[in-house]
Amino acid sequence: MDNRKQENPSKESGQTLVLVALLLVGLVAMLGLVLDGGGIYLERRRMQNAADAGAIAGAVVLAQNGGDALALSRATEYAVVRNQAAVCQVTIEGQSIAVVAKVGYSTTFARIVGVELVTVTARAEVRYAPVGALAGLAPVSVLDFPYVMRTKSYTIWDDNPDTSPDPTSGNISGSYRGWLGLNCVYPVSCGDAGAYDLKEWMTSGYEGTTGVDTWIRGSGGVKASTIAQAYVGQILKMVVFDAIEDKYSSNAYYHVIKFAAFKVTKVYATGNPKGIQGTFEYFYAPGAATGTQDGGVRTITLTR
Repeated sequence: MDNRKQENPSKESGQTLVLVALLLVGLVAMLGLVLDGGGIYLERRRMQNAADAGAIAGAVVLAQNGGDALALSRATEYAVVRNQAAVCQVTIEGQSIAVVAKVGYSTTFARIVGVELVTVTARAEVRYAPVGALAGLAPVSVLDFPYVMRTKSYTIWDDNPDTSPDPTSGNISGSYRGWLGLNCVYPVSCGDAGAYDLKEWMTSGYEGTTGVDTWIRGSGGVKASTIAQAYVGQILKMVVFDAIEDKYSSNAYYHVIKFAAFKVTKVYATGNPKGIQGTFEYFYAPGAATGTQDGGVRTITLTR
C-alpha cells in the first residue's frame, strides 16, 4: 500500500494562477514600454524638429541684426505655432540662440504601472557667423572701408576717377571698386570676362562659389551694359577686397577678404557717369560659416 501523501490539486492551481497573474503584469508592462516608448520616440522627433526650426528661424533674425526681441518671437512662432511645441524656452547669448521645446505625452498602457504623463524635451542651438564662401555673387567689388550699414547711401560709380569712399560723399569709384571675372581664380590665368557673363552675373548672380582668401581676376573697362542689368530693390552680394596685384603680366587679381550685401535704390544706366546707388545691408545667405571678417553677409550653423 502506497502511504505517500497525494498533492493537493487546488493548491497547485492557486500557485499557477499567481504565476500567470505576475506574468500578465510583466507582459502588460513590457507592452506598455514598447507601445508608449514608440509614441514617446515619435514625440521626441517632433519636438526636435520644433526646436531646430525655432532656433534656425531665430538665428536668421539675429544674422540680419533684427534684434533679440524679434528673434525670440520668431523662434517661438516656429517652435509653437508651426510645430506644435507646448512649451518653448529661448535663450539668446551674443551670436547664438538656444531653443528648448517641450510637450506632454499621455501614456496608454504605462498607466497600468502608474505612469500617466511623460514630458518630452528636445534642445537645439544655432549660431551665426560671417560667411566664408558664397554663391550667387554679382561681378562688382569694393575696397574694404568702414561702410555704414543701412542708414547711409553709397554710389558705386563706373567711369569716375578715384574718389575715396567716405560717409559724407558716399562715392565709391576708381581703384576703390572693381569688376570681376568671377570664374577665374588664381593660379588660373584667364582673359577678360565677356560682356555676356558679366550681365548674366549682375542679373542672376554667378552660379559658382567664391571663397575668402582667394584672388579673383579683374575685368577692366567701362561696364555700362552690365550696370544696366541692375534694378531697384535688388540685393547685390559682392566681394570686399583689400589688395589688387598683377599675378600675371597686366592681369590684375583682387584679394577677397569678406562679402557685402548692397541693396540697390537707384541705377544710373545712361549719361555720364554711370553707377549704382544703394545701402549696405545685413544679409543672411546659405554658405560656409568660415569667415573671419564680418562684411554684413552671414550664415548660420546648427551647433547642437
